Amino acid sequence: MRKHIIKLAVGIDNIDHFHQIQQAEAVDYNGQRAVPCWTRYKPKAADEILDNDGSIYRVVKNRIVCRHKILGFEMVETAEHGTMCAIMQDAEMIETVAMPKRAFQGWRYLKESDAPSDKGAYHGSASVEAEDVDPAMLEELKEAGLI
Repeated sequence: MRKHIIKLAVGIDNIDHFHQIQQAEAVDYNGQRAVPCWTRYKPKAADEILDNDGSIYRVVKNRIVCRHKILGFEMVETAEHGTMCAIMQDAEMIETVAMPKRAFQGWRYLKESDAPSDKGAYHGSASVEAEDVDPAMLEELKEAGLI
């Protein structure tokens, strides 16, 4: 069974805001566009995650909204925080069906059976927000994970 990681995206307003930040932080990682996700400790199941094409799922405003395929784990010495683990994730963001998730600290493992379904690649503000849609209804649709 595939094992994944789940982590909060703190200070993020919505998936489009997160996508913009991710694109600005993209680097070359072994010839592939990748975005680092910084954490203190490398997961003990890192090899298992890599061997089984694991992903990192991200929580924005108490909802799982997207994931990135994990490309590698790199331990890096930083002047500011000491030794940190950079979870190198594919720069392509995959939007998921929004799923409620309570806040937690750090990261957690996520079983494949608990992961939301994919909607597809996310390319930015291709939002359905039409001017003639009631704002309250639009927010309810977002909370339900329908848009």
